Amino acid sequence: MLKWFSADLHIHTVLSPCAELDMGPINIVEAAEKLDMDIIGITDHNSAANVAAVMERADQRGLVVIGGIEVQTREEVHVLCLFPGLEQLSAYAAYIRSRLPKVPNQPEVFGDQVVVNGEEEILYFEETLLLSSVMASLEEVVARAVAWGGLVIPAHIDRPSFSVLSNLGFIPPQLPVAALEIAWPERISDILSRYPSLAQYCLVSFSDAHTLSQLERGFCTYFYLQEPTFIEIKRAFAGEGGRRVVIERAAKVN
Repeated sequence: MLKWFSADLHIHTVLSPCAELDMGPINIVEAAEKLDMDIIGITDHNSAANVAAVMERADQRGLVVIGGIEVQTREEVHVLCLFPGLEQLSAYAAYIRSRLPKVPNQPEVFGDQVVVNGEEEILYFEETLLLSSVMASLEEVVARAVAWGGLVIPAHIDRPSFSVLSNLGFIPPQLPVAALEIAWPERISDILSRYPSLAQYCLVSFSDAHTLSQLERGFCTYFYLQEPTFIEIKRAFAGEGGRRVVIERAAKVN
């Protein structure tokens, strides 16, 4: 039987230098529970080093975690790349690492990049700046993710920077994306009037949380699924078997 599940698939941890230091696995999982979330996605900038830690913590509480990366392409376009398991995610993360410029982080400027375990104990500090554009095009980044079984969602396409629309002006028609993320869902009608072609895509809205307070939003994305799994989410994006995806005010849809 199909039922509704709430999801926020764009959350940063202490690994992202622009995230607050309270964005550790314990706090993220506890905040998600308080907000009645069913599924969360961990998508740090150009790295997946903290995904396993959040999964470890969430497994103890029954919260589903989808692992991913928010990649910044050569065109300075942000895309969410989500994967069915740690094996595929690790392979893709290694590819992104190989394309990441060897620019050292400056913690006093960008913030610390902290890798932790499920108990929020510090394992090490990532020394390579994760906010750089990788040396790969949007098409290559997306193709590699899909080849490893991933789902790709261009991030916050309605923002004036680091988005596919602001930087390219259009969605490449053959780009195999699962959905498009809208930062301000209250303005969907405006963006559809400006870009009518977007109506053919599945639209989602996530928090892009870098702080715990940002997890609380006026809107939420709900998935109509048999169970809260990556495969079911993939089928919902495709509209299979009555599955669907909607953006609604942050209360369970009927």
